[in-house]
Parts: sequence; structure tokens; C-alpha cells
Amino acid sequence: MLASITMPSFTPSERLALRRIESVLACHPYMRIDLGSQGPLARELEGVLSTRLALLHTEGPSNTLSLRAKLRAWEAQLAEAVHDEPGSDEVGLRYETTLLLHPGPESLPRGQRPAAQVAQITRRWEGLRQRRDLESILSEKAAQSRDFVRHGATLPFYWLRRRRIRRLVPRVVTDNAQLRETFAAIEEIGPLVDNFAFRGAAASPVSTDVAIADLAFLYMQLADEFLDELAAAVGGHDAAGKLLRALYRDDTAERPLRELSLSHLRSLGIWPDAHTTKFGITLSELFDALDQVATSIDSRLADARRETVHATNLFLHHCFQTYLDEAELCSCARERRADRMRLQDTAWHFYRKNNMVMMLWLDLRAHLLGLDPAKYAGEIRRWGYLLASFQIFDDLKDMALDLGKQPSYPLQIAANDFPAEFTWLEAQFRTRRAPISRDEVPEVNLRASGTVQQCMRWSRLIALAHFDNTLLYAWDQRWRKSWTRRRSSFNPRGGTMHRARRHAVDRLVRALVAMRGFDGTSVGEEQLAFALDASAYEGSWQIYLALFPNIRAMYRFATLRMWMSAEEKARAARQLLRRYPRARANALVCLADADVDHEVSGDRLEAFSKMIEV
Repeated sequence: MLASITMPSFTPSERLALRRIESVLACHPYMRIDLGSQGPLARELEGVLSTRLALLHTEGPSNTLSLRAKLRAWEAQLAEAVHDEPGSDEVGLRYETTLLLHPGPESLPRGQRPAAQVAQITRRWEGLRQRRDLESILSEKAAQSRDFVRHGATLPFYWLRRRRIRRLVPRVVTDNAQLRETFAAIEEIGPLVDNFAFRGAAASPVSTDVAIADLAFLYMQLADEFLDELAAAVGGHDAAGKLLRALYRDDTAERPLRELSLSHLRSLGIWPDAHTTKFGITLSELFDALDQVATSIDSRLADARRETVHATNLFLHHCFQTYLDEAELCSCARERRADRMRLQDTAWHFYRKNNMVMMLWLDLRAHLLGLDPAKYAGEIRRWGYLLASFQIFDDLKDMALDLGKQPSYPLQIAANDFPAEFTWLEAQFRTRRAPISRDEVPEVNLRASGTVQQCMRWSRLIALAHFDNTLLYAWDQRWRKSWTRRRSSFNPRGGTMHRARRHAVDRLVRALVAMRGFDGTSVGEEQLAFALDASAYEGSWQIYLALFPNIRAMYRFATLRMWMSAEEKARAARQLLRRYPRARANALVCLADADVDHEVSGDRLEAFSKMIEV
């Protein structure tokens, strides 16, 4: 079968590009796509797909178009032929998922894809997970338990290392509460990565060699904020991008933008001492913090191995290049706005900004721990997708900060797929310079329900396709802390007291009305599932009582809510409605009293009442 597939002919320049990509994939094997291949056709498909996407993600969407088209045609032949091989169902599922998550610039925007395609692939992943044999489930549980036990045993050593590394951080960072908080988040990631990604394989858990990785990550985050503030101060990414392109040299032998100074900002008409950043410090103070962190990195690299120096500079250069990507993409976005890019451009940009940034950072960290990154390619790839999924809910709570300023998953989805919701978000948060508060999350869930649901769908698809048990728990917990639960949320508390909590049934009914109005068609399971999520934000104890005595369902709703299928949540929603008939009746009476932003006639209320009968 493999012999019958026609390999395209390549020009000399295309062969040169392919050799270059082959070298990239050899140096960074975690950039390869894993289709779980076993047969020769599946392995060939995996290789061609990996090459095409590596070209897309390293050369840019507007380059090597002809070469990528040839590879895509070759890939299509292989994808068709692979159906005859054993294990082709999972290979095909992974392939279709990859195409959804990594559309090329020539692809249709995600919103124009049939909604059934995403739902179908998600259901197939759910079915695949459910069909796992007992041995594989127990093996995963044992590995998960071993990782957690090891993490608990080594925590004292990690705490000691953390204190030693903190002494290497410039005082300008540790003396500022917000900068210190930024670095504290990095300090938390390090031990988790070392234990759960690298399985505690480092020679010494107290060595400060990994300080370079922590400082580089801090530098990247501060530089990202500095560049965003620069674009905001100068009036857009165009002018900022022109300045930075003029100064940038693509030379991984040294750190990027060594020549940038405050005088360059003043040449653009920016007064760094007058512009205040989101950290509460001026642009010049943020630049000073960046400069001091850079000095700390340089001093650590002075005695480092050549591989470490290269990995550090490669990481920093790639991070900076994602900003240049952003500036270029803005030039062809609607209204030249960073939050109105095409969805396929957003997918390309966020893979480079999230997946590749995390993978290159883990590559650097592996070198510092004395490990071979190639031996941990699967783990590095998974953690790259973890950061991508985290970015989705981080963008949700930062929508007010990102409006008109930088790319954002929910804002791009709203602008492309739900323009009415984008209009509402812009009117609501246009003048804000703060994250969405805990009090505002319920309103966003109702007024921008399509956008929030879409974010959840894509996050679930990433998790289903790429996460192991440990990452699933981390992913679910972060969703709860960032968006799906008020208590202990990462979001700021807000400036006003929120109203007394209504009954969970009342919140569920109101969420359904806000999403779909009072039309007489039946309620879909996905709608019920999202309404249950929205109602659980204020508290879940009534939902737990409705699920009792099904302990498994209670446990899953408490710890793996995002992992639950729409069917599971819809069953829980119906149990809630059955458990509290009086609350359901009261909720409908309140609707009849027009206690929502809808006019409710008797006929429409009766239709809605029948629609949610259980």
C-alpha cells in the first residue's frame, strides 16, 4: 500500500527547506506530532504531518506555501490509506484532532466548521477513554500515586532550593509586590515540572542550576508585559513592531534586544516615566527590572555550558519572535486590532506563544537538570499543551485587560463567531484596566455564553487528546480557580457586594433562559451542561445533595467537573430539577414576574416549563 502512494517531487529549494526542518525535528523531537502510530503507513503519516506543521510553525504561515501544499496532498493520501492498518481508529482520531487544533492559514475559520465535527471528535475521545482496559487504568493510577508520593517526599528539598534561588533574584523584583507575585508563580511551576514531567530524575533537587530557567521565564513574562505596554503607549503594534524589528538580530549566540534603551522609546514620543503599567510601576521602572533580570541571567550564563547558553538564548529569541508575529498579524487583522485576528492565525500564533514557549523552556530546564530532553519528548509535548489550555481560562479572566491590546482566545472567538457577544464585551469592559472580578463572571457566562462554551470545548479537546491523569487534575483545578467557582477564585473580589445567592435550580433556569430564550424546541444536553456549570459557580452543595447517594458522580463533579461529558452533566442537571420541584416552580414563577431581561408571555412560559420537564 505504501508503494502505491505517490510522493511529490520537490524543487532544490524545497529539499533544502525539508532538510532544515528535519534537523529542527531531530534537535526538538517534542515538536513531532504523536499519532500513536504502529504500522508503516501511520508512521509515514506522522512524519509528513510533523514536517508540514513544523514548517508552518517555524517558517510562518505566509512562507513555503507551495511546499506545504505538496505535503498536504501527500498527507491526504496517507490518511486515506491508513484506515486499513490495525489500530487505525486511534490514529485517525489523533490525526483529525491535530487538524482541528492546528489549522493552516488556508483553512476555514473554526467557526465555519460544522459544529458536529468538534462534538463528534470529542465524543470519540470520551468513548476511547471509557474503553480502556482495567490494566492500563490501574497502571496510570499507580504512576500518578507514585508521582504524588515522590513530590511530597521531595518538597522540603524543593523549598530549600527555592530559598536559595530567591537570593539570586534582583531586589527590584522581590521588593515589588506584583513582580514578586509573578516570580512566585514561576517558583511554583519548577518543582511540579521537575517531579511530574521529569519524574524526579534530577541529580540533586537542591541545586540552584535551574535558577537560569526561572530567571529566563521571569524575563520572558516581564518582557511580554513591557512590549504590550509599549504598543499601548505608542498607539498600536505597528509602530512598536517597526522599532523592534530595526533593533532585533536573529542571533542565538546572544540575548535578544541588548541594544534597546529608553532613548528608543522617547524617539517614538513615549515618556517612560509618565506611562504606568499594570504592575503599578512606570515603564522606565519596568525596563530597569528587565535590565537587572537580564544582568542576573548573563552572570549565570558566563560559566554555563555551551548547550545551556544556546538553549537559554533560543528560548528568549523565540519568545521575542512571538511578539514580532503579533505585530505582523495585527497588520492584516480587522481594524488592525490584535483582538480581531482570524481564528486560524490565532491558532498558529498561540501554538508558538504557548506550546513552543513551554516546550523550549522545558528543554532548557532539562539541560540544567542534566537530562536529555529527547528522552522526555512526550512529557514535554504534553506540558506544552497544558500551558495552551491554561492560556484559555487566563484569557477569559483577562478579557478586559486584553480588549484592543493583544490577542486573546475568547476575544478572537467572540469577534469571529459571536459578534453580538463581542459588542457586549467591548461596551462592558472597553475602559477597564483590571481583570474580570468574581462578581462579573456570572454575567459574562450569561451574556457571552457562546464564547465561554467555545473556550471550554477547545480546552476539553486539548485535555482529552493530550493529558494524563495528573495533568487532568491540574487542569480541572485551575479551571475551578480561574472561572468555574467563586470561592478561592484567582479573580479579584470586585468592588461591590454581590447579591444573596439564589437556589441552584433558580440559577440553572436563568442560565438556560439567558442562553436560548423561550423558544419551544428541546433543550440540548450541552446547553443543560453549561447551565449547570454556570449555576455551580456560586456554590454546589445543592447539586451534591441532588447527586447523592451516587458518590462517584459527586466526586467527579467536585474534582473533575471539566472532564465530565455533556451527557453526565445533563443527567446531573435533570437530577437537580427533580430533587427540588418547589425551587423549580418558584424559578418559573419568577420568570413569569419578568424578573429577567425577557418579556415572558403565558404561552411561552408554558412551553419553556414543558421543555425542562424531567
